[in-house]
Amino acid sequence: MGSWDGKKALLTVIAVVAFSFGAYRLWDIWNFSRNALEAQGVIVERTSNQFTIEFTANGRSYQIEEELPSTKGADVETRMRLQPGVYVTVLYDPGSPQDARWKSARNWVFPGALCAIGVLFGLAAYRPNLGLPRR
Repeated sequence: MGSWDGKKALLTVIAVVAFSFGAYRLWDIWNFSRNALEAQGVIVERTSNQFTIEFTANGRSYQIEEELPSTKGADVETRMRLQPGVYVTVLYDPGSPQDARWKSARNWVFPGALCAIGVLFGLAAYRPNLGLPRR
C-alpha cells in the first residue's frame, strides 16, 4: 500500500465520519424544529459557559440550560447579549415540553460545517479519480 493509498484511506474515513455526523445532527435539528412549538423564554441565570432559560408551556414552567456561544468572531456580540432578563425564543416538544432548545441559527452552523468538511475531504481523497489537477 503506497503513501497515497494511506492518505486516501485516512481522508475517506475523515470525510465519512464528518459528513455522517453533520448530516445526522442536521436531520435531528430539522426533525425537532418541524414538530416543535415556540415559546418566549427569559434568561434567569448565566455562568461563564452556559445560561438557563425559563419558559412556560401548557401552564407549567420549565427551565433548560444552553451553552454560551464562542468567545470569538461574530458570536461575541450574541454572547454579550445573553444576560439574565433577556427574552429569547425556545422551541419545545409539545408532547414533552421539558425537551426544549434555544431557537438560534447558530444551531445549524456546526453540523453544516461538518458536512462541508466531509465533502471537501472526500473530494481531496478522490481528486485523482475525478480528473482534478494535483498541486
